[in-house]
Formats: sequence, structure tokens, C-alpha cells
Amino acid sequence: MSILKSGRRKVYIKEGNDKMSYRVRKYHKSSEQKIVETILRALLWIISAPFKLIFRNRDAKGHYQSSMQTDIGGDFVSNKLSEIDSLMGLGQPSNFSRAVLEADKLLDHILKSFCAPGLTMGDRLKSSRKKFSPEAYEAAWQAHKIRNELVHNSEYELMDYQAKSAIENYKKAIGELIR
Repeated sequence: MSILKSGRRKVYIKEGNDKMSYRVRKYHKSSEQKIVETILRALLWIISAPFKLIFRNRDAKGHYQSSMQTDIGGDFVSNKLSEIDSLMGLGQPSNFSRAVLEADKLLDHILKSFCAPGLTMGDRLKSSRKKFSPEAYEAAWQAHKIRNELVHNSEYELMDYQAKSAIENYKKAIGELIR
């Protein structure tokens, strides 16, 4: 008689004449093993539950869609763009800066809603290059460079014509994404 082990089963093979007969015995789990397995399954479920809630929607290709996808509608974008225009209309340098920052946040929000990979806005913009025409992509980069200069350089003074150019560039990029 020989014994083969495979996974959870022991297979006993009885050799005799021309026929081979065998029987399979399953390992029985002890009560401690069952308790530990139940606890581990519960922990796995608790850890995975938030991710299932976040990534519950799938598109036609089977890719997950973010729950933010529902936030991007024509009304949302148009309301944000009108807020940006009203900030530009106030005519103060601080309002120009705020308008550029708000436009950058809007573009980033739209890229996130399209599940663009990347940790930063720059990374998401690079990974979404194919969603833009070459002109719109370059416009988005120019506007984002102004935003970065504004945020990272404390001595940078944003002029009104630079702010208007950046806002127009953001509008061009956003317009291509939501059309």
C-alpha cells in the first residue's frame, strides 16, 4: 500500500492483481483551525469592504469607475467655470491666483473622474495625453506650469494677462475632456 498526499487529501492506493483501488480521506480541521480561519476571513472582509464600496462601478470593458464619475456633469463644470470667471472679473491679483488654482483643481477633478492614473496632477495629465489634441495638451501643461510657479515660488507675481492666458488654456483642455 502506498500513500500520496495532495493538498488536503491523502490518497491510499491499494495495489493488487491487475486492479488498483483507492480511497480518499479528507483531513478534518480541528476547532482551533476553524476559529482561526473564520477570524482571518472576517478580517479580510472588513479590510476589503471600503474598497468594494469605492470601486463598485464597472464600465463596459470591466474596468472600475470611480464614484466621482457621477460628480462630473455639465452643470457641475459650468458652475465651476462661472465661479472662475467671476473671480477673474473681480480684478485683484489674489483673485487671479485663486482663479488659476480653482481651474487647476477642476481639471484635476475631471482627470480623476476618468480614472487617470498618477499620484499628482502632472502624472495624471501625462497619462491622459491621448485624450487631448496636441494643442489642448500643451495648453494644459502651460497653464499647469503657471499654477506650479504660483504655488512653489513665494516671490512670483501673477499678472492679469498671465492669469487670463492660463484660464483660457484650462478651458480649452476641459472643453476637450467633457465634449
